[in-house]
Amino acid sequence: MRLGFAVPALLIAAAPALAQEAPPSPEPTPALTQEAPPEPAPAGQVLHLSLDEAVERALKNNADIAVERYNPEASAETVREQLGAYDPFLFSTLSQSGRTSPGSNAFSGGDSVETDSTVYNFGASQLLPTGGELRLDFNNSRLETSNVFSSFNPSYNSTFNLGLSQPLLRGLGMDNTRFQIRTAKKNREISDVQFRQTVVNTVANVKELYYDLIYAIDNLEAQRDSLGLAQKLLDENQIKVRVGTLAPLDVVAAESEVATREEAVIVAEAALRDAEDALRRAIFPDNDPATWTTPIVPSERPSAELVTVDAQKAVLNALANRTDVVAARKGLENADLTIKFAHSQSLPGVDLVAAYGTSGIGGTFIEREGLGGPIIRTVPGGFGDALGDIFGQDYPTWTIGLNLSYPIFNRQSDAAEARARIGRDQVAASLRRLEMQITAEVRSAARAVETNYKRVATTRAARVLQERRLDAEQKKFAAGLSTNFLVTQAQRDLALAEVAELRATADYRKSVVNFDRVQEAGGGVSLASVRTTVGTSRGTSLLQSSTAPSQ
Repeated sequence: MRLGFAVPALLIAAAPALAQEAPPSPEPTPALTQEAPPEPAPAGQVLHLSLDEAVERALKNNADIAVERYNPEASAETVREQLGAYDPFLFSTLSQSGRTSPGSNAFSGGDSVETDSTVYNFGASQLLPTGGELRLDFNNSRLETSNVFSSFNPSYNSTFNLGLSQPLLRGLGMDNTRFQIRTAKKNREISDVQFRQTVVNTVANVKELYYDLIYAIDNLEAQRDSLGLAQKLLDENQIKVRVGTLAPLDVVAAESEVATREEAVIVAEAALRDAEDALRRAIFPDNDPATWTTPIVPSERPSAELVTVDAQKAVLNALANRTDVVAARKGLENADLTIKFAHSQSLPGVDLVAAYGTSGIGGTFIEREGLGGPIIRTVPGGFGDALGDIFGQDYPTWTIGLNLSYPIFNRQSDAAEARARIGRDQVAASLRRLEMQITAEVRSAARAVETNYKRVATTRAARVLQERRLDAEQKKFAAGLSTNFLVTQAQRDLALAEVAELRATADYRKSVVNFDRVQEAGGGVSLASVRTTVGTSRGTSLLQSSTAPSQ
């Protein structure tokens, strides 16, 4: 009987020998043109798909990858946003105002004093990588007044100040700006690792879905073959009843068996449609009607060739490179940054402050007779006079000092640092737990490869033996030495053996995929664990549990 996948029809007497011998090459399959268009095939056309083409389509079109692809980009923009704190900050003030004040005494400058002022200030500030701040202010004003005591009218006042504030303890090694930038950069690295994890898991999932589709196709063919055997037995029984060599009850039992196997075929057909839909979702980009109506036919049938696994080497590789452990270690580095920042904030505040500036005045000089008397003469001037004073440093000012601050008891900062250290210890403990989980997962995946390969060999041997048993029962039944029940039972046992071999082969292929995945990425769901029951389809369960016909 032909199986739905290319495996050797070789019977090996001993199961241990099967486990040690590599299976022969699979039957040749027609070569396909290696084209992998990212769009679905037109409606009504069959999409012949190789494993590599399925992976390529998933990398281009998979919805999960498309969603996760935005996270690294968003993380990069977060880093750029935090680095923006070091962008120079420019500011200015431009204003004009007027005021009229009543004279309240002899020195008011008149019975009614009118003052018009124009302000045009400019400045810039810059955060420094050392945690300090540099600030520059260039302030200017023009004042025109009716005050008789004013020596310049209009008058121009300008000041130029350069100031520096630099922390010497708190915030020197790590201030909030540097903490946010370094945390954002580390989170970006974590985001890149998590995106790679999504890609690795998606590729592994697509491969497993591809093997599931092959299994579903082969399982349907096996169920149809089983139905064909039951139908053939029914036809033979009906002939024997007509010639009077068989009781009519045996025809009823054969009809019941045909109905049962028809249900198994229906269930297998539904399972095939589900497997196609699962693969379609993974490799097609849009929710288009053509996506769900394009039949997918696997163009290759990988054989269950022996893959040698080195569990210890795989564990070391996973602990060094697996995405979840790499992300966890970067999370531990973030925790170290948090401790460093919290410790810096617990130190006394000692800030060095320094400033240097110059000032100048200019405008039309007014000389009066006596205090507030008539104008004797005017000396023209303007804004250039004020600038000349500034750049000539005629009127310099400077300041240097220390600002000290420290809260009594300092409980908030101390508690924040203690909480940061507790968080770091928790992250470290979680990392150790993850390493234990990874070790167990990799070792389990390695065992699954070895166990599933042995299952392939033993189920293949069981299937060949069941074929021989059915052949023997059919010959005995034709000679009148067997019963309808025994032939039916042999048919069911052969169907179970065929499905078991198909399932074992699919599980082995998927366990190899999972073994590779668990060394590269975490967060995936293993679809290739060792199965403890024979077959998983409802049709198989029906074959196992159906009531045997009476003799």
